[in-house]
Amino acid sequence: MTKGRVFQDPQFRYEDAFSGRDIWRLTDYLGHSSHLYFTDPCWFNNNRSMVFASDRENQSNLFRFDLDTGAVTQLTDLTGPGRPGGCFSAANQRHYFWWQGEVHELNVQTLEDQVIYRAPQGMSPGGRANPTADGKYLCARIMEEPPQEKAAISFSYSRFREFFHAKPFTQIVRVEVATGDVEIVHEENCYIGHVNTSPTLPDIMTFCHEGPWDLVDQRIWGLNIQTGEAWRIRSQEENDVSIGHEYWFADGIHMGYHGRPRGEGGHHIFGWVRWDNTGQHEEHFPFSSTHFHSIDQSLIVGDGTPGTVFTSDSPARPYIQLFKWDGERYVGPRILAYHRSTFNNQHAHPHPRFTPDGKAVLYSSDLTSYSNMYLVEVGAFEDLPEIEEA
Repeated sequence: MTKGRVFQDPQFRYEDAFSGRDIWRLTDYLGHSSHLYFTDPCWFNNNRSMVFASDRENQSNLFRFDLDTGAVTQLTDLTGPGRPGGCFSAANQRHYFWWQGEVHELNVQTLEDQVIYRAPQGMSPGGRANPTADGKYLCARIMEEPPQEKAAISFSYSRFREFFHAKPFTQIVRVEVATGDVEIVHEENCYIGHVNTSPTLPDIMTFCHEGPWDLVDQRIWGLNIQTGEAWRIRSQEENDVSIGHEYWFADGIHMGYHGRPRGEGGHHIFGWVRWDNTGQHEEHFPFSSTHFHSIDQSLIVGDGTPGTVFTSDSPARPYIQLFKWDGERYVGPRILAYHRSTFNNQHAHPHPRFTPDGKAVLYSSDLTSYSNMYLVEVGAFEDLPEIEEA
């Protein structure tokens, strides 16, 4: 198995049983395929191609999917455990990803691959290597990982609470792409995650205090990578709701987030706020959802719940859902697609995300045993069924 190899997965299109929308299953292989994390840039070639991860021939690698032909092209020749991800830089036309303690720069056209940063000994990388809007720097998180006292099987989120309570020494580094020069721009004893650079402001990024949402005191933080100044975004000093899954709007000025009550009662919310913590706006949401994404505040996509929630107080709603802002409130949700995914690991999280033109939603699901990528056209919101009726 070598990079440059082209797969032609069987193409399959079908009509969704709930919404009536045509859905295109993009991949079909005896291994998991999934798009990159919903906050991470993946599109290139005038938004007709994207980088994604797939397990083929007993190895995870990065691949290219071309919408015009359905061709799947292998981009990397990785070996060993792990699953690559990363972010595509529109400014550099390169893809950046962590692999076994090193940040790689990948040319998606020539498939040339070079290492531009290595995490120091004793520091474990986490999340993605995020390029700045001008392509000059990469921002990444490294952490002193608490040792395990005894052997334990690893699975998704298996050490999540442990890391939160351990408060490990963590740094955010800024790597100059051209030279490899490294500068520490932030450090503290805290479990940090979700490093996200603004897509339009070269000096601004966000990170989060990671952990169980109901235990984290303050989730979203802004950071100036030139000065090191950090500040709260959507302050949680009132301790009213648990906030998470922040993401940048396409303008790179605002970010969206969602939240749920810390205790009994209360409302689920969706909100947006500027990078400097001004202009906050929040709305009650009719249903909760695991992840949300949008280009701006006007139309939101969520992924509901896993397909196997059977308790009477938490019915399964395993749908790709749309919420529309009517100028006063969010209406919906309307069902766009039935994903029925298990959420068993990151590759099985639907992580719905709009295509850059906002006309379709990309999501992943393991409803057919192996996780695959799916694309569904948004179409007219009013034509979609309401979730209560379905």
